[in-house]
Amino acid sequence: MKENELLEKKDLREKVIGRTEVLDKVGELILLPSTEFATTEQIAEYYAVGKEVIRQIVVRNGDELKNDGIKHLKGSEIKKELDTRYNLSLVSSHVNIEKVQGGILINGNKVAYSSNILFPKRAILRIGMLLRDSDVAKEIRTRLLDIVQDASTQSPEIIQNIITEINEEKQLMLDRVEAETKGDFGEVCVINAKLFNLKNKRIKELETENENIKTHALTIIESRDIINRIVRSIAMKEYKSMFGKAYGDLYSKVNYKLGINIKARGKTNGSYLGSLNNEELFKVEKIVRSWAVKVGLDLDSLLKIA
Repeated sequence: MKENELLEKKDLREKVIGRTEVLDKVGELILLPSTEFATTEQIAEYYAVGKEVIRQIVVRNGDELKNDGIKHLKGSEIKKELDTRYNLSLVSSHVNIEKVQGGILINGNKVAYSSNILFPKRAILRIGMLLRDSDVAKEIRTRLLDIVQDASTQSPEIIQNIITEINEEKQLMLDRVEAETKGDFGEVCVINAKLFNLKNKRIKELETENENIKTHALTIIESRDIINRIVRSIAMKEYKSMFGKAYGDLYSKVNYKLGINIKARGKTNGSYLGSLNNEELFKVEKIVRSWAVKVGLDLDSLLKIA
C-alpha cells in the first residue's frame, strides 16, 4: 500500500480518521489554550507550509472537513466561548488574552476580529492526509498506513475463529440460563466446565503469543541475526521474496511504534540495523517477533538452532 493512496481515496481516509494520536507522535501540535482547536496559522506551522496552502485544502475539501467539525468564528466569539466554557477567573489565570491591531492574541496566538477557521484534531489529521508537499504530512500518512497494514495482517481464518468462539460462548451462556430455569443443575455444571475450558484456551493462546513476542536474544549479534532471519522469512511468506519491501515495511513500523527513522540515520557497518543501540535493537526485535506471530510464522521452528 502506497502513501499516495490516502491522498486519492476518501474511503481509506475515513478508515483512519479517528487515529488522531498520530499527530502528537509526529510533531508538536499546539492548540488554542483550553480548547481542542487550532487556527490556520497553527496548522501551517505544524505542517511547515504556508497558510495559503492550508486555505486551499479547505476550499478543495470543504465537505470532508465540515464533517470533521471545523468552525467559523469571529475573534470576539472565540473569546466569548472561552469565557462561557470556563470560569472567567480560571481563564484569566491560564489564558492571556490581549487586543492587538486587527484581532486578539490568545497566549500569543493571533485570531482575527473577522472570521477564523478553527480545526479540531480530526480535521488537522485529514489535512495531513491531503497535503502533498509536506514532510510532516508524508510521515503522518506513513504511520496511518502502518496502522492499516497491521490491521490487515489478521487473516480471515483468525478473525473467523474469534467470531466462532464468541458465538459459542454466547450460546453456552444462553444454554446455562435455560438449564438454571429448568432446575437442571447437572447440565449447568457441564456448561460451566465448557465455559471454563474455553476461557483457559484463550489464556493459553495469549500466554504463548506473549512469550513469543517478549522473549529476545541474549546478545546484540544474536538479536540482529534473529531480526534478519524473521524478516527474510516474512518476505518469503508475504512479499513473494521481495526482501527490500519487507525491510521497508519494518522500518516504517519502527518509525511508527518507536519514533526511530532508521533510514534517516544511514547505514553503520553496511547495515541500517547497525545504527541502533542495544536498547533500540531489542525493541525492534520485539516488533519483528510480534509481526511474525501476526502473519502466522512458527517462531519456535524458525529460530531453532540446528
